[in-house]
Amino acid sequence: MKQYLSKRRYRYISSAEDAAGLLDVAAQGDRKGKGAETRTVVAVDDLHLLKDQEGRRAVLSLIKREDVWLILICRSPIPAWLMPPYVGGGFLVITEDELRLGEKEAAVYMESQGLSITKEELAFVVQRSRGNAYIVRHAALKMLEGMRPGPEMAEEIVEAFAAYLESHVMVQWDSDLLEFLMQVSVTDEFTLPLAEMVTGNRHAPELLERVVETGNFLSCKDGTYRLRPQLIRALRRRAAKEYSLQERADHAYNAGLYYEMQGQIVPALAMFEQCGKKERLRELLIRNARLNPGNGHYFELRRYYLQMEEKELEDCPVLMAGMSMLYSLLMQEEESEYWYQKLEKFAASARGGQKREAVSRLAYLAIALPHRGSADMIEIMKKMPP
Repeated sequence: MKQYLSKRRYRYISSAEDAAGLLDVAAQGDRKGKGAETRTVVAVDDLHLLKDQEGRRAVLSLIKREDVWLILICRSPIPAWLMPPYVGGGFLVITEDELRLGEKEAAVYMESQGLSITKEELAFVVQRSRGNAYIVRHAALKMLEGMRPGPEMAEEIVEAFAAYLESHVMVQWDSDLLEFLMQVSVTDEFTLPLAEMVTGNRHAPELLERVVETGNFLSCKDGTYRLRPQLIRALRRRAAKEYSLQERADHAYNAGLYYEMQGQIVPALAMFEQCGKKERLRELLIRNARLNPGNGHYFELRRYYLQMEEKELEDCPVLMAGMSMLYSLLMQEEESEYWYQKLEKFAASARGGQKREAVSRLAYLAIALPHRGSADMIEIMKKMPP
């Protein structure tokens, strides 16, 4: 904007830093009849941070002024308080997508910096930056230092942008809003009930409304909210500084409990693993193993089953049966039979409920193990205990 208006006189006002200046401009009289070329140019930046009602009224009054060319700059979609004049047709909106740098613009910029870049490298920078000018510039600076587009630069620019968001954008937010977002960033996506469970904050609906007016980093579809990956990374960086290990573990544990109550075993396990709750991991794996393969998540959860120590499995007939089934699904017949035999030995010496559980699991596996097939099904069923 400043470059575009560089040859004109204009008044620049930051909503966050110069509220008095905004009120001063609005208080000046309307000089009607002033020509389009001589109108006063007023640029109001950081509109998403304008919380003061008096300041908002000042902006609304400037919108109606014929002697003012008003330019509003905002990180968020159009705020609710600006919807009436927007619907009235008084705005020309330049969106984020229109401001993205394409390969043509990025190539011109690289050339202006004296950089030689191949077509493949240029495509890499534009794709990784998503056309964000800040990241394109950072990539150019790294190239001037000798780094070329590739995996190292990909990690570098992602980390640099997260640091930029943390140090220049997030610091402008209200503390309660930042705290809420740091806590919910423990998950990649969330619903309102999940946000309330993780944060313990009964004002979550109000906070989500404020988040929408604070930036363009939150989307919602079918009741599921998603933060942009770049912001999630920045929020987690910040949370690592603001919260202790135990506090962050508590947030993950709350998320895990919510997923568990909703029957979402896969994300629940991820959260319990994140917070180091091994006993909850084991409980969920046992619960999953009690399901038949059609309902259990054996394949999706194979990493969790396979990383368990043999001692943790040997005293639980359900887990031994689950391992036998998992290996059979993975087409590792020898390992599947190994756990089947382990379960047989366990059943031979067990008593009471554990014996009944083990015998029941053996009967089920005899029929259901994929690698055994169904040729002897009738004989197997004849030998089953009543």
